[in-house]
Amino acid sequence: MAGCLIFRSVGAKTVKRKLLLIVLATFVGTASLVVAAVQDGWDIPEDAKAVESPFAADDEVIAEGATLYQRNCRMCHGESGKGDGPATARIKPVPPDITTAEAQDRMSDGEMFYKITVGKRPMREFESKLSEDERWNVVHFLRTLRAG
Repeated sequence: MAGCLIFRSVGAKTVKRKLLLIVLATFVGTASLVVAAVQDGWDIPEDAKAVESPFAADDEVIAEGATLYQRNCRMCHGESGKGDGPATARIKPVPPDITTAEAQDRMSDGEMFYKITVGKRPMREFESKLSEDERWNVVHFLRTLRAG
């Protein structure tokens, strides 16, 4: 009988530990998802994320996007989108590397378009500077910067 009580006690502790580990793993997993969702500090409306480009990317569109990127984005985002442009010495936060597979996979075309359109300090908005088609051209060009 005493052996039975010891077994129950050990079993209960093991179950409690396993339950605690499951709860902790769930919390850490959920927290990781939340951090990933707001990692770049943008609050993108779901309907904006779902927007698709009104035209396909072709060589002309990508070339125009590259020209616009060089003229408007390179100083902060860098020559190839790594967030290492010369202006980063003076701005905080510095732009993220948008060439990584993680960044490219995380952002829909609509999300990129939204960010370019509305901006967020220190990034200016480009709605008043670039036409809608020009902003889409930049999005198509950004997709060509994907690393690897």
